[in-house]
Amino acid sequence: MADLSAELVRLAAALYPLSSDSSNLPVVGYRPPREDWTPAPAAVLVPIRLDADHGVLLTVRSRSLPHHAGQVSLPGGSPDPGEVSPLETALREANEEIGLKPSQVRPLGMLPCFDTITAFRIVPVVALVAEAAVIRPNPAEVSETFSVPLARVLDLASYRCHAIERDGQVFEAWSMCSGHRPVWGATAAILRELALLVDGTAAG
Repeated sequence: MADLSAELVRLAAALYPLSSDSSNLPVVGYRPPREDWTPAPAAVLVPIRLDADHGVLLTVRSRSLPHHAGQVSLPGGSPDPGEVSPLETALREANEEIGLKPSQVRPLGMLPCFDTITAFRIVPVVALVAEAAVIRPNPAEVSETFSVPLARVLDLASYRCHAIERDGQVFEAWSMCSGHRPVWGATAAILRELALLVDGTAAG
């Protein structure tokens, strides 16, 4: 994994260090009208494969899942007991969901936390994945995987803002044109935060 393009070097320099306390990271995303907002912790991996396109690896959730079935997502979920960092959670979830071994991952840093309308506070961990890494989706959770070229992910023109109303409150939701499947909601918003961070216009 030693040969990094200038684009990846710029990206790595823009991320929040892995040693950062995630509770001190900027928070973006859903904002409810009430003050007693206590979202549950979660983490996702943003895996950038070291192939020709530096493809960002995404998953399609199994249609048998009770929540968000069939949607495009990043590998991740809630922490298990004893996990003390978003990195631990993200690596474990990626291994469970798509068979990605931690030994084939080089973590780079973190993005701002993202609050979802379903009351999770997601910490995205950005990492490089060896081109030779074998991806084996767990069919109980993931129906397929695909990748989006990093250049498309970092292009702010790839994203569209939508006004969504819930309980009388209007808030922003994002979508991204992936060239394969529609990317919507938290996944699109997290990828946009990566683009904003590299562009120098992210929160924080």
